[in-house]
Amino acid sequence: MTLRNVAMIGVAAGLAVLPVTAAIAAKVVVVRSIGPSAKDFPPGKALSDTTSIKLGSGDIVTLIGPSSSKTLRGPGTFTASTPNAQMAMASGRRGRFGALRTGEVAKNPSLWDLDATQSGKMCVSNPSKLNLWRPDGETAAKISISGGGKQQAIEFAPGQTSLAWPAKLPVTDGSEYQVTWVESGERNKLNFVTVSSPPTDLPGAAQLLIEKGCQYQLDLLVDSAAKAK
Repeated sequence: MTLRNVAMIGVAAGLAVLPVTAAIAAKVVVVRSIGPSAKDFPPGKALSDTTSIKLGSGDIVTLIGPSSSKTLRGPGTFTASTPNAQMAMASGRRGRFGALRTGEVAKNPSLWDLDATQSGKMCVSNPSKLNLWRPDGETAAKISISGGGKQQAIEFAPGQTSLAWPAKLPVTDGSEYQVTWVESGERNKLNFVTVSSPPTDLPGAAQLLIEKGCQYQLDLLVDSAAKAK
């Protein structure tokens, strides 16, 4: 079984970013863009909801607003405003973004939980409460986590999809770890980025994730917001 099959497709590399403070005030933020007009709408760009967006053939721009996201496809001229849909942010739940259950997002319980099948940068809002999550909980699985001169093996029981990150392996800004799935030998490299008091609004969260380079979480956020329509 290839656990990576449940991961969402990442956005192209080379993201352009703006300061997080700009996103907090912004009503709409560009999260993805491809095509000839992509240079005019780089990921991270903050827009007012009345901004006019002119796209040519082959242009695709995805925006995230206060309650949902939408994708614009050229040719055409559009406004940046996103639909006024209800987003189950539950910002106070579990002290983070909560479940984001506007639809099952690969069943990941939280934006801030670590998908153990992914590699790359991972933004963490509360290292002491970091959970490891796996998309397939049907059978038992053993993983080995190594980094910083330390190593620890932990095991998921059948039916178990979430475990607390081992306390003996400190999660700090810039810390790196490798997660090895013992049965398959698959290895995932993680680089942690700690963030304090992350924004509880969608545009602000997207801006933060773009700035920090936490691509998988950005994809998860955008996918969840799209299902809020």
